[in-house]
Amino acid sequence: VTYKVTKAGSTVEYCRTAGTSKTVSIPATVKINGVKYNVTSIAASAFKNNKKITKVTIGSNISTIGKDAFRGCKNLKSIVIKTKKLKTGTVKSNAFKGIYSKTKIKVPATKLKSYRTLLKKRGIGSKATIKK
Repeated sequence: VTYKVTKAGSTVEYCRTAGTSKTVSIPATVKINGVKYNVTSIAASAFKNNKKITKVTIGSNISTIGKDAFRGCKNLKSIVIKTKKLKTGTVKSNAFKGIYSKTKIKVPATKLKSYRTLLKKRGIGSKATIKK
C-alpha cells in the first residue's frame, strides 16, 4: 500500500495498493515510522480499472474520494463505508463509475438518505443496493 502525507504529522492519502488482493480495507489510521496518521482521503484513480478487487471497506476518517477512484472496477461487488464525513463536493466525479452493476453498499444508518443520493451522482448504478 502506498500513502502520501497530506499534512505533516497528522494526515495521509491512500494512493494505491500493489498486488492482487481481492479485499481492500482502507484504515482510519496508519502508523508510519512510529508516527500515527489519520487516513483522510483516497487518491484520484487509486483503484481505476482494477479487475481483482471484489470488496472495499472505507475507514471512518475518509472525507475525500478522488476522481475515478474506483472507476472500472467491474468485479467490485461489496463496499462498506464507515465514514460519516463524505459530501457532494468531496466525492469527486465518476468515483464509482463502471463498477459491478448490482454492488451491495453498506453505509452508516444516519447517512443512508444523503449517501444514496451522493453515490448515484458519482456513478453508482440504479441496480446497486445501498443499505444501513
